Amino acid sequence: MASTKIIYNPHPFLLAKGIKIPKINRRRKIWAFLPYDYFENTQRRYPVIYFNDGQNVFEGWKAPFGKSWEAHNTMRGLKRFDESILIGIEHGKKYRKGEYLPFDFSGNFSYESNAYVDFIANELKVFVDRKLRTLNDRAHTAIIGSSLGGVNALYTGFKHQDIFSKIGILSPSLWAAPSIYPLIKQVGKHFSTKFYLSVGTNEGVSTIENVKKLYNILSSSGFESHELKLNIVKGGKHNEQLWQNEFSNFYQWIHK
Repeated sequence: MASTKIIYNPHPFLLAKGIKIPKINRRRKIWAFLPYDYFENTQRRYPVIYFNDGQNVFEGWKAPFGKSWEAHNTMRGLKRFDESILIGIEHGKKYRKGEYLPFDFSGNFSYESNAYVDFIANELKVFVDRKLRTLNDRAHTAIIGSSLGGVNALYTGFKHQDIFSKIGILSPSLWAAPSIYPLIKQVGKHFSTKFYLSVGTNEGVSTIENVKKLYNILSSSGFESHELKLNIVKGGKHNEQLWQNEFSNFYQWIHK
């Protein structure tokens, strides 16, 4: 891929037009947003947060349904915290479900999803660390997602505990991946990791119960109370407005 010069942009910008996912021979657009002082403090390096469903992460007018997380504006409003580099990974449209769900409905591992997960940890992270001034250790590397993207963020972070130390799991569609529970029990904790779990009360009783179940399984698998946060949002619905608000809560919690 040809090298491109990074210049300051107050808006999210296209970092890669089509970075390759090697094992499944697909390409993906990657968006980035840089902290406000990125070009002022040229010796400073920054934490990185990776987002699934990159189409919905930044500016709403670019999002498929006209509403986004506005993650860059949310972060800019939290000046008391060190700012982070934000990386939005566009989903694969018709491939989204196959790439995001780590198992098929028989509980077998999905080659497609594991290829995507390994791409984030092994290829994309290396690319971002090479292109931008990142703090590339696991202590400063996070991943977050919602709905199916939340399931994938959980699986990505859990499979690659050596890469990610902070995982945001918003309104996860756990009904579609029940095999994740026994996997977490079997693998257990290998590194200290912070898990932020969130669900709205208007997302359905089963969704809330599934998130509670996930919290309890993570707790029983060795993760301590200070590593786990469960936020049940009164009136919260399965939409970008909830996830925009919850990104703010996630961001503040991981900086405590």
